[in-house]
Amino acid sequence: MQTLTPTPPEELGRRRARILLIVVLAVAVLGGGTLAAALAGAFDDRGKFSAEPPACATVEASAAKLGPGYQLTQDAGNNCELRGPTTVTVSYVVVKPSRGDAPAAASNKLKELSPLGLKALPSVGEEAYRWEDRIYFRVSNLLVSVTAAPSPEVIAFTTDVATRLAS
Repeated sequence: MQTLTPTPPEELGRRRARILLIVVLAVAVLGGGTLAAALAGAFDDRGKFSAEPPACATVEASAAKLGPGYQLTQDAGNNCELRGPTTVTVSYVVVKPSRGDAPAAASNKLKELSPLGLKALPSVGEEAYRWEDRIYFRVSNLLVSVTAAPSPEVIAFTTDVATRLAS
């Protein structure tokens, strides 16, 4: 039969110091890895859009909200002009910051227009404003401009475009 001998106190002290050192190093490595990942942008929200969607293709289904008889024409700058009883122009800009959250950067870009006297427009996209004959709204990191004389049909069209872009 083997007898157990108590561990000398100096040996216990070394074990505890070794365990403490391992725990501290593990926390430092995890913290350093997390910091490096954050600095590299691993936790940034890049947004839903990496490029502008084709303007006319994305508004075609919503054109019925304006009424019958609209013709869609896309220009070289990826703007869509809808011609009918009124003319409506839709333009897109994708906000892609080098660092940080793309949706937040798009929101900040939209707020830069605030000195123009924008009026908030609820229920359109994630954030929307109206100024004279323009409606500006945001879906994730995509800024959209709709230029047209304000009317209930234009608001319905804009709301429908925002809903389709968000899905």
